[in-house]
Amino acid sequence: MPSKPGALLDPAAAAAFVNGYRRFLLTVPSGGRADEGGLKTLVDSRDRIAKDPELLRDMLAQARSAMPDLDGPVLQAIGSLRVANWVYLKETRSYAVFLDPSADSALGVRALTQRIRDIVGTSGVFLETGIVRYCGHYVCDGLVSGVVHLGRNYLRSFTSAYRELRTRGRFEFEYRP
Repeated sequence: MPSKPGALLDPAAAAAFVNGYRRFLLTVPSGGRADEGGLKTLVDSRDRIAKDPELLRDMLAQARSAMPDLDGPVLQAIGSLRVANWVYLKETRSYAVFLDPSADSALGVRALTQRIRDIVGTSGVFLETGIVRYCGHYVCDGLVSGVVHLGRNYLRSFTSAYRELRTRGRFEFEYRP
């Protein structure tokens, strides 16, 4: 099934982010990884910078001088990285709905090159991923792990929480830089 273009980031912006993010993650000190450049390496690097804000700041400063060709908005997006366990509730024409598991906030999140549903196979799941602010949108970094399918009652509960969040103005799908 072809991806819905409204739920995806502009292809040029997506390519710039994917290439820059990958390059950046491959510079994160590792302690000796075996699959240099593989998916596990990228996830491990992302997790290291997400858990260590000082390392992230240092890596961003190094990247600005060591990789001057790396797009400024890409580095700003990496600086906004938030890795968490999210509830991926559903897909709309324009974004995927992600809820903080505490159900305190919800985001309309764009995908890079393929819809979130295409990556995980369905909606209504609990997953770990990174979300950044990029090009005026919340964007999933595409590195997804720990997918757990929600049961009917959990799904109903999170759907109700999402409706309440929208009513209270706690749902965001765009941001102003």
